[in-house]
Amino acid sequence: MNMSNARQYPVDLQRQVINEVKNHNRLLSDVAKQYGVSAKTVYQWVRSNDSRQTENKGAIVSEIAYLQQKIAQLSQQLQAMAS
Repeated sequence: MNMSNARQYPVDLQRQVINEVKNHNRLLSDVAKQYGVSAKTVYQWVRSNDSRQTENKGAIVSEIAYLQQKIAQLSQQLQAMAS
């Protein structure tokens, strides 16, 4: 399908559908039928959401490591100043 012909769904609808599948353990096909969306589209939304969450977790872990390193550096500087 040409991207210009692809149907655009509201972000709130996508979030609601993803929530139904992920947090309420509903079958993807049942949620698709309820909201009038193809099962393929629902699958893509859920998969995309999972990918974003994985990327976010990686970024958070990297940020924590950086901040821990910075804390150690600042603690050393503080100890040096106190001596």
